[in-house]
Amino acid sequence: MRKLFSLYGLTLLLALTSATVRAQTDPDEITDTLERSKAKGRLVACADPYSFPSAAQNTDPPGYDVEIIREVAKLGGMRLEMVWADTGTRGGTSRAFRNSILRKRCDVFLGMSDSGDDDMLMGQLAFTKPYLGMGYVLVVQGKAADKKALAELKDANIKVGVPMSTPIDDYLFTRDIPRSLYLDNRRIMQAMANGEIDASMVWATAISVARREYPDAKFHMVEGYVPEADQRWNLNFVVRKQDQTLMKFIDDSVSKLLENGKMKQIVESYSVPFYPPFS
Repeated sequence: MRKLFSLYGLTLLLALTSATVRAQTDPDEITDTLERSKAKGRLVACADPYSFPSAAQNTDPPGYDVEIIREVAKLGGMRLEMVWADTGTRGGTSRAFRNSILRKRCDVFLGMSDSGDDDMLMGQLAFTKPYLGMGYVLVVQGKAADKKALAELKDANIKVGVPMSTPIDDYLFTRDIPRSLYLDNRRIMQAMANGEIDASMVWATAISVARREYPDAKFHMVEGYVPEADQRWNLNFVVRKQDQTLMKFIDDSVSKLLENGKMKQIVESYSVPFYPPFS
């Protein structure tokens, strides 16, 4: 009877050991995404490869979103691995989601904005808490260099460059603020570098791109400018809806990076104005 019990105990011990070894050597069998990522020692993120200064493929620095999520990964004892998903092709963001995070090629998608349109998430994805505020900012030079607000530009009859058919275009139009229309932010900054206009309202990241293309230009963002309430949005990461532990980990990590100033340091290193998430 004692031999039978010993044989049974040995068999049970071997079975438990085998299960432990399998769990240790095969992280893919772990169903929880965060625990699987920690077991593998890497957090896999997706981003658009052509969205500098947010993210860019094969560049140094790699973009503030990449650096932020890298810091998030470090807090979990992981390294970051990037997968690139172009949102600018036919099908846009939805196609990028289908070809990346929904195919489980990555577990978090970077640099999205929660506009309240849940259709883009296709019922399968969810936004994390916001990690950054972004919006239209006032850029000036020349005869507008000392102006601090749109009202001052209106009083001085100085035209403001804006991207056509955008919320900021409508904002200026409804307030009778003189404006010059351009196809996009990049063309506006080119016009400023060429001295065609002395003021503009552009998306905050446009300044970073322009600084690289026109390093000798004299334009600057109005110091301390805060985007108007209806001209600003929050940025979020996107995860699969079922990955609740991963979402909580990202939310908690973002809170730490906001509290310790690391988030601000990263964003401002790209010549992008830092705004904590707007309430």
